[in-house]
Amino acid sequence: MLPARTIPRDTLPTIPNTTLHDAPITPSDPPVIIDAHDGVARDPHSWAASLPAQQGLYTPECEKDSCGVGFICHIKGRPSHKIVSDARHLLCAMAHRGATGADSRDGDGAGVMTGIPHPFFKREAERELGCLLPEPGKYAVGNIFLKPNDPDEQAKQKAIFTVIANQLGLRVLGWRPVPTDGSILGPAASSREPSIWQPFVVLSDYYGDGSDSDDAKFDERHFERQLYVLRKHATHTM
Repeated sequence: MLPARTIPRDTLPTIPNTTLHDAPITPSDPPVIIDAHDGVARDPHSWAASLPAQQGLYTPECEKDSCGVGFICHIKGRPSHKIVSDARHLLCAMAHRGATGADSRDGDGAGVMTGIPHPFFKREAERELGCLLPEPGKYAVGNIFLKPNDPDEQAKQKAIFTVIANQLGLRVLGWRPVPTDGSILGPAASSREPSIWQPFVVLSDYYGDGSDSDDAKFDERHFERQLYVLRKHATHTM
């Protein structure tokens, strides 16, 4: 092993400061404070001072024009409506990440993905479908977009979905119409707004033919596998 030695500082090579993309750091104007909901320092060189100023490990030079994704959870894993409320505020703060139509009321699509709200769906299934949902993890809920104002076509597509489910050993307990508020939609999006329905799906052998689960043997992996095939088959058939 070679002995350690000390190198004088004046003999060390000089390496210019670089960012992650090998762009030299140049002096910039001091950050400005704009009248925004967060009140954070902004980069004056960005368009309309929309980007935050360099701070900590963040640098606006590494920003990319792409979809924005936010993640919110309870640190203890507890479900709460506040998570959904916070996600809505997060989504509204990402308006700069989405494209806007000519009428300024239509976007390229955005939303919030959550876990299955079991207490809510359990109440809705009892009230609207007349059946009792099994415990979480032993049923599935889908979101299917159908042609609006056409009951015959909707019934046809539901029947196709049900047949596919039955062939896979699954049972559709019923369909829940999803209430929507289209008052904010622009004319382009409003003319194409679909009718949204939620099918509740269970394993036939586990749930049985009644309105309450037989609580038979449940195979989680088999259930997940059949749901995957159902989604793929229905997507290409309906």
